[in-house]
Amino acid sequence: MDLPLQTWIQAIINGLAMGWLYVLMALGLTLILSIMGILQLAHGEIYMIGAYIVFVLARQHGVNLYAAIVISMLVMAVFGAVIERGLFRPRPGQDPVLPAIVISTSLTLILSSFAVVSFGLYEKGLPKLVKGSFRVLDVAIPRDRILAVGISVAMLLVVYLFLKKTRRGQAMVASAQNREASYLRGINPNHMSRLAMMIGCALAALAGALAGSILVLNPSMGGLPMIKGLVVIVLGGLGSVPGAAVGGMILGLIDGVVPVVFGATAAALAPLILVILFLLFRPRGLFGHE
Repeated sequence: MDLPLQTWIQAIINGLAMGWLYVLMALGLTLILSIMGILQLAHGEIYMIGAYIVFVLARQHGVNLYAAIVISMLVMAVFGAVIERGLFRPRPGQDPVLPAIVISTSLTLILSSFAVVSFGLYEKGLPKLVKGSFRVLDVAIPRDRILAVGISVAMLLVVYLFLKKTRRGQAMVASAQNREASYLRGINPNHMSRLAMMIGCALAALAGALAGSILVLNPSMGGLPMIKGLVVIVLGGLGSVPGAAVGGMILGLIDGVVPVVFGATAAALAPLILVILFLLFRPRGLFGHE
């Protein structure tokens, strides 16, 4: 298929913008899953609620968009601490997996119903991160997509440096590698679980706000990013920050380029086929540990 260069550039830019939103989702999911050992199925609804908090602050109360995003991240981080302590922390002698599935499924329904009742089913929009576009090879590239990529990359670096260079971050890594052994070394796994949930919820809120600014808001907006985040974890490897980045880029480019070249059906099937191949031949992902 002989596509013009402008079409390729536009597809790649769109793919990168969405790919980095998937990275933010996957980062939160992989932290929660690797440290707490649970799959937080309501993570997509955290993403959605974070975006609506920005909508309320920026659209209804005139708060600066960037200040609203920071406030939303803080609010959802506190919400993460609350649900970790009240809902997801296992009781003594209790298997954490099955209760977490039931609780997170219920939380998904509660949050989505709350959004429908509070904001309705109609799509809404956030102010643009930045207005205008610039031209590259006669292609108009929206500035907001480039800024969204930059913010996502910066947040990835912050999380990576936190995990690698700070005592609390290294304690989180130790807890993820061996929860019992970390406890013997004076690390409280419950504190690490709470911190993981707080960081994960804040990252989801940021991803939702960026997506709401680039695209639109609706109560079902978190479903697809949740699935994409899980795909990124499979591709990149559980608990790996570089893996999340690479997996997100792969998935984003598939979403951006494949529909243009092969159509929407192929774009929908490609990630699923890729996940099956990885699970069969490289189940630990590109950067995951054995």
